[in-house]
Amino acid sequence: MVSVTARKIRELGLERPSGANGRIYTGYLISYPFIGRGMVIFRDPHGHRMITTPVRRVLGEPGGKMIYVETENSVYRLEIHGEPLFPMRTAGE
Repeated sequence: MVSVTARKIRELGLERPSGANGRIYTGYLISYPFIGRGMVIFRDPHGHRMITTPVRRVLGEPGGKMIYVETENSVYRLEIHGEPLFPMRTAGE
């Protein structure tokens, strides 16, 4: 689990954009994004969370401070703050 700031930088495949580009989500990323699974960011202690559509592609290194995550509908830029509170597993572990 690691503290992140996720910014939606693009929406894919929508005829009408929803206006959510640039929206910022701050919270805790529970695990490194896996291809084929939705990415989950817990946003506050009351259980609010942001869940994406399944991940298509992840760009960047698991230990890096910034990664890009492409989902079925959007692209997010994740800025990692500090070190993980618990070890984060990558695909194949």
